[in-house]
Amino acid sequence: MITVEVRLYATLTKYHSDLRSGEPLAMALNDKAKLGNLLDELKLPREEIKTIFVNGRWEEESYLLRDGDRIGILPPIAGG
Repeated sequence: MITVEVRLYATLTKYHSDLRSGEPLAMALNDKAKLGNLLDELKLPREEIKTIFVNGRWEEESYLLRDGDRIGILPPIAGG
């Protein structure tokens, strides 16, 4: 098992109402878990995800997670 730290931002927190935007959530996953597996565990709709950072770097769903990874998940953001 590995443990990663996940932070959901902005509107994505509606899928985990116990979290505030940017608040850390520790998750235990299988040693062979990929970023896509994490998204499945979090039950986040893919169409609501714009960017995923792992340890400050943009990564794709095929990224193999490692113990201690820090993940930030952001929705599309509009503003002016």
